Amino acid sequence: MRRAAVVLALAGAAVVLALAGAAAASAARAQPRHPVYLIYDGFIVNADGSRTLAFGYHNVNHVDVTVAGDDNAFLAGAADRSQPTVFRPGRHRFACVMVVPDGVDARLQWRVRFAGHTSTTTPRMLDPLYALEEASALRAVEGIDVDGAPPGTCLERDTEGEP
Repeated sequence: MRRAAVVLALAGAAVVLALAGAAAASAARAQPRHPVYLIYDGFIVNADGSRTLAFGYHNVNHVDVTVAGDDNAFLAGAADRSQPTVFRPGRHRFACVMVVPDGVDARLQWRVRFAGHTSTTTPRMLDPLYALEEASALRAVEGIDVDGAPPGTCLERDTEGEP
């Protein structure tokens, strides 16, 4: 009888340790420790000669990551362009879509520093290889007023449910 009680006590302790280990592993996965990668999705040439620029990101963490201030800025011109500060897990295209006038500084880049890593979009934003094809161009501007947009500011889009 005594031996059975010891075996049950040991089995119970093993279950408790296994559950504690699983909880710790789950909590570790939920801690944002990986970089957020910025991606330049491309541009559209508008009828008036202005351009619509589209930026996205890939957050490889399993939770939302918040990056604000100097760690989330545009280079060249105004650093704060109403860009996203909360990065949801996964790949998100067209997270920051902005209209810029013809002749914009072609060095406009978005930079985010997080988890010891700096991610910056390409300096070649007006390279013809980044011109969005029609389907992506339509998706990039879906739900926004390109003609009435304040220049050089990320326009708010409803990205809920987008991959």
